[in-house]
Amino acid sequence: MPGVHLTLEERKSIQSGLDSCKTKAEIAVGISKSASTVSKEIKRYKIAKPSSSYGRGPCGFCIHVRNCKDKRKGRCSSYKEFCERLQRKGVCNGCDKRYVCRQGKCYYNADSAHKSYRFKLSDTRQGVNLTETEKNFIAQVLSPLLKQGQSLYQIRTNHPEIKLSVKTLYTYIESGIFKESGINNFSLRRQVSMKARKKTKPRKTPANYKHHTYDDYIKFKEDNPDIPTTEMDTLYNEPSGPYIQTFMFQNSNLMLGFLHTEKTSASMASVLDLLEEKLGKKDYAKLFSLLLTDRGTEFAIHNLFEYNKKANKLRSNIFYCNPQKPSEKPHVETNHNYVRDIFPNAISFKGITQEDVDIAMAHINSTPRKSLNGRTPYEMFKYLFGTKTLDKLAVKKIEKDKVILTPQLLPLLEKRCRLSKAALMASYK
Repeated sequence: MPGVHLTLEERKSIQSGLDSCKTKAEIAVGISKSASTVSKEIKRYKIAKPSSSYGRGPCGFCIHVRNCKDKRKGRCSSYKEFCERLQRKGVCNGCDKRYVCRQGKCYYNADSAHKSYRFKLSDTRQGVNLTETEKNFIAQVLSPLLKQGQSLYQIRTNHPEIKLSVKTLYTYIESGIFKESGINNFSLRRQVSMKARKKTKPRKTPANYKHHTYDDYIKFKEDNPDIPTTEMDTLYNEPSGPYIQTFMFQNSNLMLGFLHTEKTSASMASVLDLLEEKLGKKDYAKLFSLLLTDRGTEFAIHNLFEYNKKANKLRSNIFYCNPQKPSEKPHVETNHNYVRDIFPNAISFKGITQEDVDIAMAHINSTPRKSLNGRTPYEMFKYLFGTKTLDKLAVKKIEKDKVILTPQLLPLLEKRCRLSKAALMASYK
């Protein structure tokens, strides 16, 4: 097949053809390759076996040696080694005189050729395939964006001028290629993995979860496959609050965040009242008709979420994951990793405002995702629901190189992180 490297079997066919005195064109037909491919293969991997000129004098294998009158004077300008067959075929395979010929020889051996090919193939893929200029250019792009908390996938997606793959960038950084530019393993976003949860005794399902369990959710999705799911959760660092209520749209990965001072069903459900008023019934139904959350006490009174407080009409269907099963709402749980990059654990939320939460969500929603084929949640949501809906939700877009996913995005949190780090370092002294 054209464009595919030669296999060992094809190389053995070439050797067999040469041993049988076939032409290169005839060999090429037998392995479905071009004659030039066979010619290049022979030229590239033939093995030279020069014969010793010991006892032949300075003229060695010159074709004029018998008639030359200057034998004792050394090699002259007329010196020439000649083998018509070797010049025509390129190798001595199949030659009847190869065992008695005293001139230098060349042979093609399939096993040796394949071994050399495999070595060259792996050898060309080792080391750093970068010029100094390319290395400096990539370092200049990576350095400031890694400090802003962006991942290599995010940077590579936003900068197609970097021709290396994400995997290669990881390899080069781990190998210390960009060490002089201050880029090392500690520059990379952490690789997040959830710890295995301890086995606990199953909770007794409260009566008010009847018809709202995860099994009921699965059945509802089977009956209504076109209704998209919105996952809901809560983040906090202190039992006394404040709390961030998060909504995650499965079909776009867009996340919304709302700040609360109370961790109650009434407080959490009030956000839906506000969203219904802002969006209107039609747009609200597209986004919040189906809610999936955990069994936290702040979501326990399902009537507050399902029914409009004023008209007392059904507006949403809410279902609850099984106890200790966060994997049943994986999208919002995974996206919380981005939130935690900006709002770290053990750093108090006190003093942050709704504006701070909105800014953080804007940066998170402007981060490209591999699951969205390199698009950002903002772009995906805009494609599905339009700009007007984004404006109603007050979701903003951040330019790709201005995205920051560290506490430095919010001065208050950055200051607390710095003080926490200083206190930790002092405790070691």
